[in-house]
Amino acid sequence: MARARTYADRVNIIKMIKIDGKWPFAPVVERNGKIVRDHVLVNGKDEHHPEGRYYLEWYEAGKKRRQPIERFEEAVPAARAKFIELQARKAGILVELPKPEIRPVSPAPAPNSEASEPDPSRLTMVVAIDRYLEFCKKQRSLRTFRTYRPALQNYFLNSFTKTYVDEVDRDDILRYIGYCFDHGLAARSVYDKVVTVLTLLKRHGHKKLIESSDWPDYVETIRPVYEPEEIHAMLRVATPIEALLIKFFLTSGFRNRETRFLSWYDLDFRNSLARVTSKPIWKFNPKNYEERAVPLPTAMIEQLQQLKEERGAGAADLVFPNTVGKPDTLHLEIIKKVAWRAKLNCGQCVSERGFKCAQGPYCERIFLHKFRHTFATQHLRDGIDIRTLQNWMGHRSIKSTMVYLKGIQSRDALAKVNAGALAAFVA
Repeated sequence: MARARTYADRVNIIKMIKIDGKWPFAPVVERNGKIVRDHVLVNGKDEHHPEGRYYLEWYEAGKKRRQPIERFEEAVPAARAKFIELQARKAGILVELPKPEIRPVSPAPAPNSEASEPDPSRLTMVVAIDRYLEFCKKQRSLRTFRTYRPALQNYFLNSFTKTYVDEVDRDDILRYIGYCFDHGLAARSVYDKVVTVLTLLKRHGHKKLIESSDWPDYVETIRPVYEPEEIHAMLRVATPIEALLIKFFLTSGFRNRETRFLSWYDLDFRNSLARVTSKPIWKFNPKNYEERAVPLPTAMIEQLQQLKEERGAGAADLVFPNTVGKPDTLHLEIIKKVAWRAKLNCGQCVSERGFKCAQGPYCERIFLHKFRHTFATQHLRDGIDIRTLQNWMGHRSIKSTMVYLKGIQSRDALAKVNAGALAAFVA
């Protein structure tokens, strides 16, 4: 039977793994007196997790301590050595040694080929990453911080075999790309992680580290949209407030968090505008730190104004709050339930947690950002120029807006296709 590996209840071997986007620690599994590589106990069950890094864990002076291990093969010897060291200290045999640098989340750098003391005049990669993540934590959104942290601390540091930032070269990035693919990441995910690493390195003077041919190739898919029949089906079964939420997502192109923190003073009823503004009280800042205004259809702004009057809402109140007036984090669940009632589930997909969309509101084809895709695609079809759409969507780069051109088919083009010679063959 699998069990967690321990050493006299003093030094344990654990592993930092990824579960639902988070990186908790889990005890390793032992069979027949040996640790099983990449197997850990999660809620008492043996699970395979090749991602992440091994750590030693022990208690010293009443405090929990952790120390990263570079390679799987070093885990058992390191645990034994640490246990002997602690026992010797307890017996007063050894002189008190400096405590190891403990990093609860950040992995330590790979050891240098030469056993030498770190050069204080040079910046280590670990310190550079820690400083950058601290900057992101204060200056970027929480989502950005949580995205960058595993990309840098878990994937890049585990593949980086050097110590200092000034040592990085093209081979290090290529090794990182290979490491990500070896751990089962999709090409698009690897691409995004490379962007994160290169952004960090650019801050330290490293530019053009890789060639254009080095970037991971991935298929740039056509952005999925809700068809008119799907929208009408959802609106038919939605409650009035659910219908209003759906209509707002559809006509504003707002992101989920932008809608979550929308206040009544963000709505300009006279000019039919919805604005994305900072909300210090909720610690919300617009993406790219750029506020923007989006025109709404007159019918939409009139329905919102009627809702405000019915509620007797104040200017600072949220437009789509939860039941206690705070930001609602369940907008996605609301939309999925509406889609389930409208019988729009595909009936085939299974969520990451094992929920089947044939049995409940879990369809992966139903998601909030799809309204934003629909907003952009339909406006381009209706003749809105791409620069204007870029401003409405809050894209920093025009390339982000241009991806929606792939799904566009103008009415003139369809008329020409129907009038062409090829259409005669199928008439």
